[in-house]
Amino acid sequence: MTTAQYPPEYVPFEDVCRSLPTPRQVQVSDSVELETLHLTGPDPAIVFVHGGLGSLWNPYPQLAAFEGERELVAYSLAGNGNSTVRPTQSLAGHVSDLRQLLDELQIERPIVHGHSYGTAVAIEYAKRHPTAGVILHAGGDHDLTPAWEKPLLRLFLALRLYRIPVTDALIRQLAYTVGFHEETSRAVVEDFLQSNPLPHRRSAWTTVTDAFWGYDGRSDIDQLGMPTLVIHGPADGIVPVEVARDTANRIPGSVFCRLEGAGHVAMIERPAAYNTLIRALITAIRENRDLETAVFSSLDG
Repeated sequence: MTTAQYPPEYVPFEDVCRSLPTPRQVQVSDSVELETLHLTGPDPAIVFVHGGLGSLWNPYPQLAAFEGERELVAYSLAGNGNSTVRPTQSLAGHVSDLRQLLDELQIERPIVHGHSYGTAVAIEYAKRHPTAGVILHAGGDHDLTPAWEKPLLRLFLALRLYRIPVTDALIRQLAYTVGFHEETSRAVVEDFLQSNPLPHRRSAWTTVTDAFWGYDGRSDIDQLGMPTLVIHGPADGIVPVEVARDTANRIPGSVFCRLEGAGHVAMIERPAAYNTLIRALITAIRENRDLETAVFSSLDG
C-alpha cells in the first residue's frame, strides 16, 4: 500500500475481509434472516446501515479502525447480500428488522450509522427506539433520490438487466461520474466497488424502489434528541449537500460536518477525518459533553 494510492488511515478491502470473521445469518423473524457481522467490544455499539444496492462491507475502513475499540455491527438489509427477502418491502419493515437484530445481539442503545438511503433507516429507528447517537452520511430526511435514478432502475427491473454481467460497466461508470470526488484515486474507487458489487438479485433493487423512494421524514425529525452528526462530501452527485445541511438544521443539537475532498462515500475517501468525527461523537456521548464542542476539539487536535 502506497500513500500515493490511499488516504491516511485507509485499510484495503481485502485486508479487512481477511482480518475479520465471516458474517453469519441471524434470525430476526419467522421469515427474515439477516447476514450479519458482529464484533464484540465496549459500549456504545456502532451499527452500520448500508444504502441502496449496498453491502454490509461498505464501511470497511471503519470496521478496521474501530475493531476492539467499540462493539460493531454491519448487516445486509433484507433482500440484499445473503439476507433473506422480506415478504413485503417497506421502510417500517427494515426498521423492525433492525430492532429485532439488536434484540438478538443484546444491544440496547447503539450509535446508528446510516449511509445514503440507510440514513432513512437510521432516522426512523432513532425516532422510535432508544439510541445513544446517530450518524447520517450522504443522505438526510428527504430528497434522497436523484432525478436520473428512477428511469434507470425502472429500466433495469423491466428488462431484468441486473442479471446481465455486462451492465456492471454502466454502474461502474456511474459511480465514477457522480459518486466520488475528482481527486479520489482510482485505487480507492476500485477498492470500494469491490466491496460493493452490483447485486444480481431483484430483491436488492426493489428494496430501493419499494422501501426508499419518496421517503420524507421531516415532519417529526425533531424527535431526534440524541447527539447527531450529519456528514456530507460536497462532491456528492447523488444527494445534494443542501439536503444534509437542511436535515441538520431540523435536528436539535446536531452538528453538520462538510468534508472537503469527498463525494458520496466520505467514509472511504477521507477515513482519517471521518474516524475522528466518529470518535468525537463517542466522546460526547460517554462524557456527556456538548457535541459541537467535542467535534471542534477533535479537529483542533
